[in-house]
Amino acid sequence: MLTRQHRLNAKHFKQVYNEGNKFRGEFGMLVAREYDKDISQFAFVVSKKIGNAPARHRMTRLLRQITREILTEYNLKERNIQCQYIAFKYCNNYGILKEEYSKQLKEAFSVS
Repeated sequence: MLTRQHRLNAKHFKQVYNEGNKFRGEFGMLVAREYDKDISQFAFVVSKKIGNAPARHRMTRLLRQITREILTEYNLKERNIQCQYIAFKYCNNYGILKEEYSKQLKEAFSVS
């Protein structure tokens, strides 16, 4: 799980979606924006189009694990960003999903 401080609060979902920049990929769309606190926050929305509950939960678990790794890999823990990943196509392959998600984050925040 992501730590509580890195989870996006439900009351900010709509605000992030409306004000954020959108980066679309094959499996989902990253909506990201900068805000005033010095901590990164992430949230995941997994559509029912992906499949049944086990498939959706698997996708969410993969996204959470990838996010944990990316936070340390790109040193994003102290950045002031809010992200929402909206998944709309199922991907069971960890490597492919991580590659796409990383690419979207790099594009959004000019991370090297």
